[in-house]
Amino acid sequence: MNRLCSFAPAIATLSITLLASSALAHPGHSLGAQGPVHIVTSPYHLAVLAGTGAALWFGARFIGRTFPRRAIQTLGLLSVISAAVLWGLRA
Repeated sequence: MNRLCSFAPAIATLSITLLASSALAHPGHSLGAQGPVHIVTSPYHLAVLAGTGAALWFGARFIGRTFPRRAIQTLGLLSVISAAVLWGLRA
């Protein structure tokens, strides 16, 4: 099997994670311009948090060692749950 093909899932997951974490929630202001309350209540910012968490959780499937895989899955799941809780607090 081609050596590059064996790394394709990991490369794809890393790419998705980096794109999700570096995506602009919405253009028009810098991250700190509106204050911390805006960051944790804006649906756009919460979507980025949830997307990054989902990418981490999914990408952890490709890690062979148990402890790092579980740690990354836990961080991803906590990110998604945090986004859901913060979204619920908005209402």
